[in-house]
Amino acid sequence: MTHTYNEIVKQIPHGRENAIARDELAKRLDMGDRSLREQIERARRAGILIVNDQSGRGYYITDDIQEIAEQYRRNERRALSILSQQKHLRRRLKAAGVMVGNKVNMSEVKRCATL
Repeated sequence: MTHTYNEIVKQIPHGRENAIARDELAKRLDMGDRSLREQIERARRAGILIVNDQSGRGYYITDDIQEIAEQYRRNERRALSILSQQKHLRRRLKAAGVMVGNKVNMSEVKRCATL
């Protein structure tokens, strides 16, 4: 079953003490894990403050400034880690001649793969 992020948000409780695990949320909504994660990401991009409690409790919505700051710091560390990895991947792609500016030329990647 396909749900919009608004429908999913209605199932995410407010407050850390009410957090819901992703597998429980998926079960309630009769959704696959990947689809659920995509919809949660859409909700977050729309400005809904969904926090993922790293203790394993799950997702919840918050207005608590400390919880928002903790989520911000977790996201920032994750983003910086990904960017660090990108540096090495970009270097190799440039060496292979498949980067044009900051874009990967996929037709060139496919041509290289067939050589």
